[in-house]
Amino acid sequence: MTTAKINVELKKIARLITLIHEYSEKTDELLAEPWVPQNHKAYTVAVTASTAAGKSTLIDKIITVLRKDNLTVAVLAIDPSEEESGGAIFGDTMRMRRHYADDGVFMRSFGSRGAPAALTYALREIIRGAARFVDVVLVETAGAGQTDIRAKSYVDTLLMLPEPRGDIVTLMKAGVHNWAHVMAVNIRTDQDKKFLNLMESFARSIYHKNSWQPLVFEVNAETGLGVEKLVRNGLYKHKEFLEQNEKDQKSP
Repeated sequence: MTTAKINVELKKIARLITLIHEYSEKTDELLAEPWVPQNHKAYTVAVTASTAAGKSTLIDKIITVLRKDNLTVAVLAIDPSEEESGGAIFGDTMRMRRHYADDGVFMRSFGSRGAPAALTYALREIIRGAARFVDVVLVETAGAGQTDIRAKSYVDTLLMLPEPRGDIVTLMKAGVHNWAHVMAVNIRTDQDKKFLNLMESFARSIYHKNSWQPLVFEVNAETGLGVEKLVRNGLYKHKEFLEQNEKDQKSP
């Protein structure tokens, strides 16, 4: 895809998302517009973790790997809302700003504005819209836990950064055993190394739908260490797993 073509497509994403956010009840009609691609669907990933776990920093590094693979990316960053303006606090403006000059990356921040599950209104519809234009959609959610994990039902893969300052009970409260397809332990201290061992043992006891066993990766979001392995052996592997299941289901 040429740079000029990408520029046009990203402008269309911005236009479509604005319309969907304003008129979500008309999403199907908007997606049927002649200027919206009809035969394309991106691979979609939600990234969730507790506050200050390194979500935005990790996504910044994931984008770098995806672009290295010549994949176009849309980032939908959902953050707590600023009380007076109602806008998103920080969002993509702080941790991912170096990608603003990349014509293959689209980024948009949304304030949660009190929406259920700490997400944002019309998130499912917004993801559907963005997925028509790019290869990968990354959704950053405002928090991680059984009460705000609804984004899992909107995407193909849920990537969680489990809370390292807890124990097995903390993991279960966060819903890791029920929801996460891929887990990244952000190693920042020696204590985090011990937590990584706990996560690897915990993951070996979990099986999800269609016998998928969650994968655990060691990363350093700040330096990027381990992120390429996370993308290639984690996210891509789950994508291939889903595609194979779809093929198997269609086989007579």
